[in-house]
Amino acid sequence: MNFGAALLQSYLLVTLCSTVLAADAEKGRAAQIEPLPNPESHIVDKWRGTWEVKATRREPRPVQDVTYVETYDWILDKRYLRSETSRKSDGNRSMSMFWYDILTKTYRFVIYDSSGLAVILPPPVWRESTQTMEWNSGFFEPLSYTGYATFTDPHTIRWKSLWKDWKGTVILDLEGTSIRRK
Repeated sequence: MNFGAALLQSYLLVTLCSTVLAADAEKGRAAQIEPLPNPESHIVDKWRGTWEVKATRREPRPVQDVTYVETYDWILDKRYLRSETSRKSDGNRSMSMFWYDILTKTYRFVIYDSSGLAVILPPPVWRESTQTMEWNSGFFEPLSYTGYATFTDPHTIRWKSLWKDWKGTVILDLEGTSIRRK
């Protein structure tokens, strides 16, 4: 092969590679603006953003006010909304995953805490009329959980989490307000 043919071949290879890379980059940009994967994800999307959180923990005692910032972002082709908190005023951090499970046709919410706690909440129900997500565990669970998150407006969530053991003793009682920062 002569020098001119080799140069042309190199040019064609570089052009082909840059075209493929440009197409991949365009696909990446398109993936960022693709619609949510199912209609139920629009409910989950209400949580997307950064929130200033102020809460009161009544149990376990002593009563304590807790403040932190929590940010929710879509991951894995907008199928899961992942959150992560700043260091909370009580010293902990947490993250969560929130999604609509297309197999079970339920919303799912899992919380991970830096204390080592990982909790799978019971599947919640969305009440459109009150803009409220409600969680209620079954009667035969070793721990019972009830909770709600009500959007009083698109930028404010009032919420409550209540955990009890099998005897009905309150393990965790936490109530708060989240205000969207952005």
